Amino acid sequence: MNKTILDRYLMELNINFEIKTLEDISKLIQAHERTFAFSSLKVLLKEEISLELDDIFKSLVIDKRGGYCFEHNKLLYEVLKKLGFDVNFFLARVINNSNNEVPQTHRFTILNFQDEKYLIDVGIGFRSPNVPIKFSKEETYSHLGISYKIVNNNDKTYSLALFEKGNWFKATKFDLQDCYEADFEMGHFYSYKHPCAVFVNNLVISRIDSDCIYSLRNKEYVKIYENESKKVSIDSIEDLISIIKEDFNINYSDEELRSLRILDF
Repeated sequence: MNKTILDRYLMELNINFEIKTLEDISKLIQAHERTFAFSSLKVLLKEEISLELDDIFKSLVIDKRGGYCFEHNKLLYEVLKKLGFDVNFFLARVINNSNNEVPQTHRFTILNFQDEKYLIDVGIGFRSPNVPIKFSKEETYSHLGISYKIVNNNDKTYSLALFEKGNWFKATKFDLQDCYEADFEMGHFYSYKHPCAVFVNNLVISRIDSDCIYSLRNKEYVKIYENESKKVSIDSIEDLISIIKEDFNINYSDEELRSLRILDF
């Protein structure tokens, strides 16, 4: 990562202070999730999605096209690395509280800070934490009344779990085996090319603001607040276009959005 990319990224997030502490990193994460949407739109529009850093930067930061874990978490990883933090990258399985056998199609980051280990993940959609999650038996409060913790599984793996609807929900499952950019390319290729992949078959968009989580999956749109959730009706493609542009801050033309074949209005 060059300084030009770093400076433009921080400018877009309105970060004008030196990032040194966990609290500073949390503010960076929160600004990232507030500004850049998680989205499967590029997949559905059959765009070629590059994992080269310059291309990710242009797509997410300059063009405001949104993206998913391989883009979001790579960009933030490179930012933290450029800022001098000790970070590593890994792959996980998105299990969504199930025992399903699913491939490793999720990228996340581990931060080593003051002799402690933390998980950072800005690429798991509406369930993304907006603070680093410490590897500990204790839970970590994140946002809007949501807490997270790292769970030790019986098979010597870990899970990122969040307290959701009165129960602990295991979002991902992972080990900490070394992996490489080639591994991310494999998981990425599956995620946006395989006919059974979630993002190939579903419109998924989310953005996490300070007081609301905006979550869209196909025609189901929910605004999640600390003490309530509100479902928003989508009755036409015009409704969808308005929501995508106004609530998710994503830059797609009306023509592109009208071409989506996965939704039938």
